[in-house]
Order: sequence, then structure tokens, then C-alpha cells
Amino acid sequence: MISQESIERVKAEASIVDVVSETVKLRRSGMNYSGLCPFHSERSPSFFVREGTNSYHCFGCGVSGNVISFVMASRAMSFPDAVEFLAGRFGIELKHERGKKGAPTADRERLFAVCAAGQNFFRHSLMQVKKGAGEFARVGEYLRKRGLTAEAINTFGIGYSPNQRGALVEVLKKAGFDEETMILSGLVRRSAAGDLYELFRGRLIFPIFLDAKRIAGFGGRIVPGVMEPAYEQQSPKYLNSPETPIYQKNRTLFGLPQAMQSAREAGEAFVVEGYMDVVGLAMRGVRNVVACCGTAMTEQHLKRFSGLCNRVYLLFDGDAAGRGAAAKSFSAARNADVDVSACFLPDDVDPDDFASQHGEATPAALKTLPRAELIDAFIDGLLVRSGCSATEKPGPNLLGKLSDETAKALAGVEREVARSTLTARAARRLGIDVPQLERLVGKSRGSSPAERAGEATRASGAKAAALPSGPQQAPRGVAQLPRVDLDTLRSVMVLKGEVIPDLLKNPEVCEVLQPETVRFAMDLGEVLAGFPDNEERQRQAVKELLQGKGPDWTKLWKEAFRMVEAGVSMRDLYRESLIALRRQKLWGLLNECREALDSGEEDPQRQLEISERIRSLKNQIDGLGRGVDLQSSNS
Repeated sequence: MISQESIERVKAEASIVDVVSETVKLRRSGMNYSGLCPFHSERSPSFFVREGTNSYHCFGCGVSGNVISFVMASRAMSFPDAVEFLAGRFGIELKHERGKKGAPTADRERLFAVCAAGQNFFRHSLMQVKKGAGEFARVGEYLRKRGLTAEAINTFGIGYSPNQRGALVEVLKKAGFDEETMILSGLVRRSAAGDLYELFRGRLIFPIFLDAKRIAGFGGRIVPGVMEPAYEQQSPKYLNSPETPIYQKNRTLFGLPQAMQSAREAGEAFVVEGYMDVVGLAMRGVRNVVACCGTAMTEQHLKRFSGLCNRVYLLFDGDAAGRGAAAKSFSAARNADVDVSACFLPDDVDPDDFASQHGEATPAALKTLPRAELIDAFIDGLLVRSGCSATEKPGPNLLGKLSDETAKALAGVEREVARSTLTARAARRLGIDVPQLERLVGKSRGSSPAERAGEATRASGAKAAALPSGPQQAPRGVAQLPRVDLDTLRSVMVLKGEVIPDLLKNPEVCEVLQPETVRFAMDLGEVLAGFPDNEERQRQAVKELLQGKGPDWTKLWKEAFRMVEAGVSMRDLYRESLIALRRQKLWGLLNECREALDSGEEDPQRQLEISERIRSLKNQIDGLGRGVDLQSSNS
């Protein structure tokens, strides 16, 4: 667990000018720096970096924050990942507070180090292919067959793990890694006889980067003819690292650091299934492509695209299995911060094959593929499972059943505007009246009298918490936290993994919340990740976490669950807290704009931009006061 002292040191010592300069061409503008905003398209610079306060602000789109929130927004990182990235970038030593007995205390830096050592071994092994002897000759033949270029191998850091039991183990031991760390990294396993052996052997290795330098895990693809025939037949074609304290598959995407800039420039990204699909498309000019790491697409995966692009295409095979997978993707995508669609390839053609067939014309060929909104794919899936063809109209009883199932899926759409739009589209697809489906969706969402009674109280509390305020001294105890922080904490304590990744991926929220609130979300997320499949161990670890923080935190935890028993919807409370935090952020931006206008800005165009920005901010604050459902965290 990263100490608060280390977080504050990163905020103070990581130069925002250096960090922003890596993606934005800055020029001196008085006491500050200016450049074209990386978060929206513009021709004249509206993006300003203040070296003295280590902060940034764009008068065009309204984004602002500190060095940590910039890294979160520009590199699609969570709060703790951004802190670790900056610490490594500026040579700041991070201090980690250890949990009590039973809590996860894995040394993340040590795990990153063993993964880096493993990567060096894999890369060195691939270099032996040039000698062309034995198994390396077969590897070289496979590389030529797949058309892997030297540029692609270097871009994605592809390596090779020889079919030699114990080779990597010996290298890691000589590098000073203990057995526990090697096993925890997922690179090494212990046999029934007690000896250590490699997870990956006789495979092409694809490192899974979290950013430009840090590797969290690996994927391995069998190289035909290298393993013993019987062993090769029993082994999966692709093998992935197990989950570790630094590698969670439900939120990690292969190729994201390499695709980030292209996705931002294109405003869209493609998601495929396999590592070679990513590499194959990238070699033919489609660089805004990533892959899930041996798991289905999740809502946490899609949140990685927030701030990078506006639309994501899930690339599926055009057969029944591919269309079935598209139907299942709706639940993961219905609350994403980007628009998500399905894109279908010809039958029996995977993305790598498609790229090989079209060569340099691949980017244009992708645009000609059939596409479908996921709600349409979802309903098509219901029709297929019920025995109807896509063009056959179901009878009244079956139509009623399909409508009920569709309504249940739509009830999970959190944003009102999105839910209304999708409901109208689904009604047309089913051939029923929109008001009919809206009533079914409302019935599926439901709300108890206690929830409705609690809404007014929570709304008034959020309103009181949202009064404009300047920078605050971080309070020391729970009792001193603002109301909006307390409501956020209560909802996090109940919903846990449902909202923690979302919260820690939102730079705007992390900037406005008090450090104690963000820190608790980080600590709770780490505790839960330490025992993903053991609820009893999770409960014990959470209990020890609360005891370590003090009795006020245990009291707040009990309060949160008493609210649930009273019928309060914690999901609604979480959403209302985000709105209150958004309002607080807008007030801060409004004050910044007023200060800029009062500072004697002489450029008439800049004066006009700031004045228009002030009017826009006032309208947004008024809109939040009326309960308007804002779908974007950016202005």
C-alpha cells in the first residue's frame, strides 16, 4: 500500500512540464506554458501548464488537474498506477505501508522487477534464432511464416521461452530473486515433487505492458514442432500468466500503451481476442488495436478507453459463435464512457488472417465490414436462442418473454439519456411500442419507498457538500471529512469492486476527493485483490484494514450497511456523490476562469474564450442543480 507521504511527494516533485512535454509541444507563455490541448481538437493553444503549482487547465474544453490526474487521463491509468509511473519516471522512492497479518503485503516493485528480468531472458532467447540451430531454426521458420517484422517484434517486445525446463528459474535465482517472488509473479510454478519449473516453455512470448516500461504479465503462444508431440497436443495454444497483485485480467489490455496515441488521434479503437491479432493488424497500419488477456471483455476494460477515444469496435468472427459473443458483450458495454459497437469479420477469418489478406489496404477494408450496435446484437442473440430467425417476428407469448429479458438488460443502464435511447431502439427492433418497453424497464429497475424517501435526503446532503471551496487542508479523521467524501466512502464500502476501479480511474474524482478517501479506496481494492477467490479471507483482511485505520472507520462501515438494511440504494448514492464532486470541480474551474479574466489578459480572443467558458460553466452548474444526467466527465 503506497504511503500518503509518497503520494504527496510525487505530487510535489514530479515536474508537470516534463510530463506534459512528452505528449504536447509547449512554449513559454508568461509565467506559464501553453500548447494544443491533448484532450480535444483545437488549432490555437488553449491548454496551459502552471509550473509553480504543478497543475494544468484548458480554457477550451475545461479539463484541469495536477500531474497525477494528467497521467491518469492521458495514459488511461488508475490512480495507484499513475503514482507508480511518476515515481519511476522521476526516481522517487515509494514507501509502502504493510498490512497486518493476513493482509496482502506483496512487494509490487519486486514483482515488476522479476517480470523485467523474465522479459530480458525471453528477448535474449529470441536473439538466438539468428543462429538457426535446433529448435531456434523452427522458431525462425515460424516467425517468417507469420510474417513478423523486426519492427513489430521490437514494438511489442516479443520474445521466446526455450523448451528447456529450469532455464529461466536458474537465471532468476542468479539475479537474486527468492522462490516466493518467482512463484508469485506467475512465471514459475512448483511441481508436486517440490522443484521449480517455468510456466512458459517452447512458446513465443508476448509481454503485457502497463505502460512504456512496466510489465505485469505475459502471454505465450506455442511454436509448432518445438515441444514433444504428446505434450504439445495436450497444451493450450495460448497460455496466460495467472492473476497477481500487479496483474488483473479484467482490467488489463494487451497492446494498450502501443495503441494509445493512435487511438487518441483516430478517436476510435478496435478490440480483438488474440495477441497475434493485435500484432498482425498493427503491422498493416491499424495501430489503434488491443486485446483482452485471455478473458471476456469487461466494463473495467472499456473504462480504459475513457479520455482516449469516443468509439470502440469489438471485432468478432461473423459466425454464430462470434455473433453470440457480441450479444453477451452488451452487459459489459452498457455503462461504458464510450460508444461500443460490434464489427464482424467473414466466417472462419480471424483478424490476423484478415490483415494478411488485405495488406496495406487493411485500414480501408475494416471500414467495409458489417457493424451492429450491441443492443441489436443482444436482441438478435435472444431471437436465436428462442429459435427465431433474425427476420422472423415472434408470437405474442414469446415476444412478451423477449421483451421482459430485454427490459432487465436495459434496467442496468445507469445513464438516463443512454437508457432512454437504447430502450427506443430496442422497442423498434422487437416491434413493440416504446412506452410499453419503458414501463417494463421501469418495473425492472424498481425502487422501494425507503429508497425514494432516502433520495431527497441524499440529494440535499450532496447539495450542501457541493458549495464552492478552495484548496483544503487534508483532514485527519473520518469526522472531519466533507459530506460528499463520507457518502462516497459508504458506497465504496458496500459496492466494493463494482465501483473501486471506476473511482480510481477517474482523474477528476480523485483530484477533488480528500486524500483519505482515495487512499481508503486504494487500500480496500488491494485487500480484495489479494484474495480474489476466498470470501472468508477477504472479510478477515477487510476487518484488519479497518482496525488499522481506527474505530471511526469501523463505525462508518457499519453505518453503510445499516443504510442498506434501511432500503437505501448505494448505487444511487454513489452516482449522486459523483454529481456532487463534479459540481465542486466546476466551481473550482469557474473561479480559475474568473481569476484569469481579472488578471488583465490582453488578448481579445483569449478574453472571449474565457468569457464563453465562464458562461458554459455556469450553465453546467445550473444543469447539475436540476439533476441533469451528464454523460461526460469533461466539459
